[in-house]
Amino acid sequence: MNTNHPLHPRDYPVFRPHWDERPEELLGQIFQSEEELDWVRIAKHEKKVVAAYQIARIDQFSFSISSLAVNEHYSGEGIGHWMLLHALGLIESKGGRIVRAKWGCNPPLLERVGFRCDQENSHWLHLDRE
Repeated sequence: MNTNHPLHPRDYPVFRPHWDERPEELLGQIFQSEEELDWVRIAKHEKKVVAAYQIARIDQFSFSISSLAVNEHYSGEGIGHWMLLHALGLIESKGGRIVRAKWGCNPPLLERVGFRCDQENSHWLHLDRE
C-alpha cells in the first residue's frame, strides 16, 4: 500500500462529481449531460478521482449498480468495498429494496456484502429495513 494514501478507505471523500470531474475514463463511458451525473459518485485523493460508481433506477424499488471502478494505483486498499457500500447506502436512501450488479463485477466482493447469484449468473441483493 502506498503510504501517501489514506489509511482507511472511508477517509476518501465521496460525492457527486462536477462536470469537470466526470469519471469517463475510469468508468469507460461518455457523459452527455449534467443530469447523468446525478447517479454518479466519485472518491478523490489529492484532487484526483481515484474511484467511481454509477447507479440506475430500474423502477420504484429496484436499482442497478451499472459500473464501479477503482484506479489501478489504489487497487487492493479496500476502496472498491467502500464504494460498493456507499452505493448501497445511496440506493437505500432513494427507496431502493432490490439491487442488481450490472458491471463486470467481482463476485467475492459482492458476496461479502450479501449479494446472491441467480440462475442467469446475475448478482442481486435485497435491502431489508432495519
